[in-house]
Amino acid sequence: MAACGYDSQLEVSRPTDQANIVSLPTPSTRQIGQRPQNTPDPGLVPSPSLPPPTPTIQPTPTEVLPTATALPTSPPKQTPTPTLVTYPKPALNIAQVGPTRPVPEYSGTGEVTERDFYSPLLKKIEPYRIYLPANYHTSQERYPVLYMLHGYSGKVDEWMWYGIFDRYEELLAKNQVKSYIIVLPCGEQEYWVDHPNDGLRWGDYMAHEVVAHIDGNYRTIPLKESRAIGGLSMGGNGALQIAMNYPDIFGIVGAHSPTMRTFDQKIPWWGDLNWFLAHDPVAMVKTNQSITQVKLWVDDGNDDKVWRPRVLQMKQNLDDRKINYVWQSWAGDHDASYWRAHVADYLQWYNGVLDFKK
Repeated sequence: MAACGYDSQLEVSRPTDQANIVSLPTPSTRQIGQRPQNTPDPGLVPSPSLPPPTPTIQPTPTEVLPTATALPTSPPKQTPTPTLVTYPKPALNIAQVGPTRPVPEYSGTGEVTERDFYSPLLKKIEPYRIYLPANYHTSQERYPVLYMLHGYSGKVDEWMWYGIFDRYEELLAKNQVKSYIIVLPCGEQEYWVDHPNDGLRWGDYMAHEVVAHIDGNYRTIPLKESRAIGGLSMGGNGALQIAMNYPDIFGIVGAHSPTMRTFDQKIPWWGDLNWFLAHDPVAMVKTNQSITQVKLWVDDGNDDKVWRPRVLQMKQNLDDRKINYVWQSWAGDHDASYWRAHVADYLQWYNGVLDFKK
């Protein structure tokens, strides 16, 4: 990160030859510098004969070539300085609680573990499962994150029943998806929503605490464009309302066979009609502005006679507002075989819309 010399002058003394000095007479009346013809000047000593002068040889003219003009040179290429991305820090520092538990039913190339953390909002410990790509521990890369919510009868392992990690690694081996993190959080049977009357805040828990814990403990890309939330059945309902109620957290949402109850089908702890309309995706998409800013996927089995009518109603509301979204309707019912058949379709869609920041 970080010559010298001097000049000398040589003085030569020449001795005086006295014998050669002749006294000159006083000039006469003749004009100085004149003398009679053929009369020697006695006062002058004849000079010795000198050889004739050497003629001066003029150099032969030579052709003067024009001075070469230097060609313009391109400036040296400047190597761009990489821009360092400053990512926001998690709003909460929520540490892991207890030891990490391996998941024996998984045998792929990545890493799947089950972990717990204490939720200050729920005031209890909640688990989650997480999939880390095979190169996670050998690189310094950051990864997008996909959060997949379980249904009313499920737990953190439900998406594993449908082969989410196996299908993902099959796609990865075929270069049909890139490496990203998959998180399976726990929502119990609470519809992933804040309860009324100062009840348990399951929506805040998911959008803030789960996300903050994952961003604080793993090398994620903690930006909404690189963060997706999806879910099946109750989880599909939860993913939709969370994406609309927390627009700064999630930029991508997928609803897979979402169960969207009417107010008459409400669960006992639900609130009044105003609370319902503020959390019901069918009603929300009529006026919610956040839904216009997310990348949205909705699918449903066309044999689902119970929940499909409200899914189609929401689809109509989206169409009325001319909102861009992906719609898929496949053969099948509201059951495990339907989701297992299409989990690879979900994974490829999320891969295509997540921002990898590479």
